[in-house]
Amino acid sequence: MRISLRGLEKKLSGRPFRLAFDALSLLFFLVVILMPTLYLLGFVITSWDEIRFFVFENPVAGDMRWHRMVDAIVLSFEVAAIATAIDLVVGIPIALLLARYEFRGKRVLDSLIDIPLGVPSSALGFSICLFWATKYGLGLLTPGFWLIVFTHVVFTFPYIVRSLVGVIEGVDITYEHASRTLGAPSFTTFRTVTAPLAKPGIIAGAILAFTRSLSETGATMVVAGILETAPLAVVSMHERRLIGPAAFLSLLLIIVGVVMLVAMRVLSEKVGIPIKKVWPDIERRLSGRAQRTLRDVGTLSFFGFLILLPACYTIPYVFSWWSPPGRPEEGIFYQVFQAPDEKWRGLVEALMKSFQVASLATLVNLAAGLAMSILIVRRPWGKLNAVLDALTDLPLVVPTAALGFSVYLFWGPRGLGLVDTGFWLIVLTHVAFTYPYVVRTLVAALKGLDPSLEEAARTLGAPPLTTFRTVVLPLLGTGLFAASILAFTRSLSETGATIVVMGPVRTVPVLIVAWSDASPQAAAFASVLLILVCYSLLLALRYITGRKGG
Repeated sequence: MRISLRGLEKKLSGRPFRLAFDALSLLFFLVVILMPTLYLLGFVITSWDEIRFFVFENPVAGDMRWHRMVDAIVLSFEVAAIATAIDLVVGIPIALLLARYEFRGKRVLDSLIDIPLGVPSSALGFSICLFWATKYGLGLLTPGFWLIVFTHVVFTFPYIVRSLVGVIEGVDITYEHASRTLGAPSFTTFRTVTAPLAKPGIIAGAILAFTRSLSETGATMVVAGILETAPLAVVSMHERRLIGPAAFLSLLLIIVGVVMLVAMRVLSEKVGIPIKKVWPDIERRLSGRAQRTLRDVGTLSFFGFLILLPACYTIPYVFSWWSPPGRPEEGIFYQVFQAPDEKWRGLVEALMKSFQVASLATLVNLAAGLAMSILIVRRPWGKLNAVLDALTDLPLVVPTAALGFSVYLFWGPRGLGLVDTGFWLIVLTHVAFTYPYVVRTLVAALKGLDPSLEEAARTLGAPPLTTFRTVVLPLLGTGLFAASILAFTRSLSETGATIVVMGPVRTVPVLIVAWSDASPQAAAFASVLLILVCYSLLLALRYITGRKGG
């Protein structure tokens, strides 16, 4: 059996099979990931008369729809800009704490930073709305602009902190020691030494947070009130069967995403942080022990009160309203399990659909993403490797509602007509937006492998495929696990793209949006259930990768 397997692997390692492997990998990437976006562009061009009629020259509405699109895009940019600015002000001090200081509770704080990443967006929006805008919480805000901003601050915050922590840890600390030895206060050292060296992380984190805010749909639907951001406008027009205008706005959002992606790559390489002037007296005062303590307490308090508590508020709400004394019919247990409409049946069905979609999308992307990561890292294609590397990031910066609409157009009845709205179109959509998470993780893992191990296997006569199976694949175990968890939890939490393509199928995030007004008790229970699943998976990821790293 060993001889036959070795002979088969030697045959499959030949040039014809390698070329076929490369072609299939590129074909999958082109058809499943890129073609929906390219088809959207072609659809807008060929449907321009319809778009012009509905958007710019409608006999009744005139160009009102165009102005509404502009207002929605401007609102999205305003929210994203304010949320990113707040994230930077608070995220930089917390990133410094995690990267440069040792203190009791550091590991706990480090894991708590990731909670918004483990909370599905619709559940996060419902929890924040419950905390800020209802009688069950503080009741200080109403659905609208500032509630949207607070919500976007919460789920974009981890992108800033995670980007900065990694970069600051990579900055050679001897430069900071040299600065302090020459008499510079710690604030001056950070501003003139650490910040310029950490520039790529600051810029990348800011742009990731900005684009993540621009693309959010599920949480915004819960907290927006009468306001409409650009992704919500795409969903609204799709539901009203305004296919041309929805395609046009989706294309505009994709163009914005591409511009942001290019900006991230250019700015991180070419733009510096020019620091010329120094204010010794002021900066020395700001570097004092009392001021540092005040800064740390202030930022941690902000994190606890404005991010952690609102993100998790559904958990104490579920405990307090599980079965209130004297009013059991208002309790969560009655509303979910005993009410005549049997919400628990719908929840179980939606949970099963969510798990099925996430599992299939993850399995497909593990195979396709591993293949693409091999092409990016191992093929000597020169600039083509960099082009493929950049293109795989495209779904990260495209609003998921726009991405879902492009998948709907390409595969659905207005395009190829191969897949109708429902389960399989949801799977295709989730494959498209989770693909970069798998590729990014596996590219990093492949680049981190010691090439001498593979060279040793080949020196001993192992064919390339045998070397990959016996050497590379086992060493990629942690990377494959990390990619699986990231793709699975991202799929499990998506709302906006799913709404566009779901047809009669309902996933749990969509169910939470539907229940947020009609039955907050059931929405809270579904939110907590999904939070526990997603965050447990992320904790498992941290534990496994932490052990492997140690």
